[in-house]
Amino acid sequence: AVVSTQSTGGDWYEGVKHGKGKLSMGDGGYYKGEFVNGEITGKGERVWANGNVYTGEFAEGECNGTGHMKYGDGRRYTGQWYDNKYEGKGTLHSGEGDIYNGHFHKHKRHGDGEQVWADGRRYEGGWVMDKPHGHGTMRYADGSMYDGQYYHGQRQGQGTYTHTTGITYNGLWIQNEIPPEEFATGMVFVGSTEVEIYQGECFSIEIAVLHPNGNVMEGDTGRVLQAKVGLLSTPAGDKSCKIKREIPAGETFDTPFGPAVIASIAEVSPRDPRLEEYEDTPEKTTETPEAADEKERVPSRSGYEYIPRPTPMPLESPNQATHCGHASWLNVTIPASWLDKSNKALPVHDMIETVETDEEDADLVEETKPKAKKKGKNSPATTRKERSATPDDRDRWKKEGPRAERDKDLAKFAAPGTYVVQISDVTNPPFFQRLLDPICLKVNIMKIKKASNKFLVPKSPVSSRRN
Repeated sequence: AVVSTQSTGGDWYEGVKHGKGKLSMGDGGYYKGEFVNGEITGKGERVWANGNVYTGEFAEGECNGTGHMKYGDGRRYTGQWYDNKYEGKGTLHSGEGDIYNGHFHKHKRHGDGEQVWADGRRYEGGWVMDKPHGHGTMRYADGSMYDGQYYHGQRQGQGTYTHTTGITYNGLWIQNEIPPEEFATGMVFVGSTEVEIYQGECFSIEIAVLHPNGNVMEGDTGRVLQAKVGLLSTPAGDKSCKIKREIPAGETFDTPFGPAVIASIAEVSPRDPRLEEYEDTPEKTTETPEAADEKERVPSRSGYEYIPRPTPMPLESPNQATHCGHASWLNVTIPASWLDKSNKALPVHDMIETVETDEEDADLVEETKPKAKKKGKNSPATTRKERSATPDDRDRWKKEGPRAERDKDLAKFAAPGTYVVQISDVTNPPFFQRLLDPICLKVNIMKIKKASNKFLVPKSPVSSRRN
């Protein structure tokens, strides 16, 4: 379009504008600055009717050299120009908070440069025709980072991606994505998927993250895994479980074994070394149940004492981060409480009801009944001390003996029953919008017979003389 002009004063030489002056445009804009032989050349200011304002160097009416352009829509550019286009090094503000500082070619980002977006992203590296190209580093708003090759704006070739949680992938990229065969496929427990412990004992959990080829994905570091514990109800008609549980009013989650009510998980300090030699863990034996039971029944006043179990302490966090494809929870236990819908701790033993008994339960029930006096002073079921004991002595032994002390102390642990530990991938934000499927570990907490010596050790000579 032809724009009419009108000179409004200034320097002239041999009939042409030369020196400083002002030239008004027919569309309402104007130029004010230097002229050379009638041409806009040198330093000056050009104002357009649309609100654009350029201040800087000109050559024959074009923006050439170094200058600053302020656009009517809020954009700003400061840097080098050639034929009215960005050319060379400059800084461009988008008007929406984006800033680019680097090289330009024909009005486009081209060469080395740094782009900062209003959403928090920051890219530094090579550009070709307004797109990242070549080697570059992109830092994302969530803390993740990619360092590697780009091809026309996409991650392509070799590159390293470090997730905000620390998970790192170093390998091939195709069209901005990690190839599917490079993603972790799932988690597995290292060892058995079912644990049996006695009430008051602790256990450990170790998991491995798997590569699609079935091996441990050793490069998986920083993935956040959460351990969630729940109490399982007993399915109707299940005769295999003698101790049945009723689901209390709490938050539930689904497991492969049925619905579970969220409980708590805790950690314990190392156990007392005095117990190591005397732990009567379950072993296969050829003895008859009657013989084994009789062997267990060492009178509580015959020189044994109870070593209190370590008090369960809340975990600093139920979450663990993977390291080289592994994560573990060591020396954990299930305390005698769980959380209700308002995150209030409820005691487990207040919510559990035994509706069936087995032979072992029958023994416990029998022990609570008054025992009939046996005839004969040489009965194998009695001792001289027992025959001479008064009813008050026997009652005190039941209430104050080491086994009674043990029963009271174990109330701080979850009652016998079937629990489940669910390990879930809670990485946030998810690693490339993918979370691994949860896996579940069944934990069977077994009941200790009252007559058992579990957690009891022989008294020291000093303790025995005092008693």
